[in-house]
Amino acid sequence: MKQKTDSLKNTSTKNIGVYLCISVVCTLLAHCKYTGGYDIVKGSKAIDKIKKEIWSYSSVGTAVLFSTPSSSYTCPSTSSTTSATVVTETEPNDTYKYAQKFDFLSDSKSTRIQGTIQGKTDDADIDFYYMVVPSDTTYTKIYYKAIKGDDACSIEVHTDGSELNNDSHNTTTDAYIRGDNIDTASDINISPSNYVFIFCIGFSSQAEYEVELSLTDLGSSSTNTSSLLNSFSSLDSLLSNQFGPQVLQMSAGIKKDKYYTKSSLDECLKELKTTIPVESLINTYNLLNYLNCGIAYKPMNPYFVAGWRCNLQEAGWIQIGDLGL
Repeated sequence: MKQKTDSLKNTSTKNIGVYLCISVVCTLLAHCKYTGGYDIVKGSKAIDKIKKEIWSYSSVGTAVLFSTPSSSYTCPSTSSTTSATVVTETEPNDTYKYAQKFDFLSDSKSTRIQGTIQGKTDDADIDFYYMVVPSDTTYTKIYYKAIKGDDACSIEVHTDGSELNNDSHNTTTDAYIRGDNIDTASDINISPSNYVFIFCIGFSSQAEYEVELSLTDLGSSSTNTSSLLNSFSSLDSLLSNQFGPQVLQMSAGIKKDKYYTKSSLDECLKELKTTIPVESLINTYNLLNYLNCGIAYKPMNPYFVAGWRCNLQEAGWIQIGDLGL
């Protein structure tokens, strides 16, 4: 009887030992993952590879930005997002008498006058525009600057509209808005019921011009433009300072300390070869519209785009040495 009892105890002890051994092995396996070979990649390394691709492909838009002169840029003909009212030239408007009238400026957005000189100076095409200052206005200044053109536009302020009877283009300029001084803002005083005339003379055939007028200080926005362009002057500034790689991790859900299949990373990098250049060109187009057309600019984030297109698959297998489970 005693021998049988001892035998049962030994069997029970062996079973407990086996269970403990299995538990220890399972616990170890649950916390192990093979980190060698070519089939998986750590999250931190995947992020570095994606960042490198973004840097490389974003250069497409940067190159376009700095190879596009503002004087030759054509603004979209219509846009619901533009922050400026656009006045387009209508002929005939070659003298004071036939000056093209446009509405007084809005206090919420600027006005841009756009046109083309059909010939050269010396009795050739001269374009006249005018607006009437409301009698109840509280504004005492208007601000102006040339946006583009190789022409010379001018601004005159008259106390009344008697010049509208003048069928000539003999002007008495109060201030110049020169096309050779692009983006430099100035101002001129106005009073209630004044008539403000704008006229432009070209120095070459088919010379395009664009002038911006505003009730609020336009600023010598060459300073703002320069700082904005400087921020795009290098990929380091564009991709390191303004756009944080953390956005990539959040949008793609990539964790630095986890492992992902290399095939899903390869698919991600393949997607970026087309997605990032397209994003870069769209971003550049929006920036050029802001610089040249007054259209609101909202920068795109290439890291967010990359995170949207990349769907890394977390490695789900466990392996120790040559033993795979």
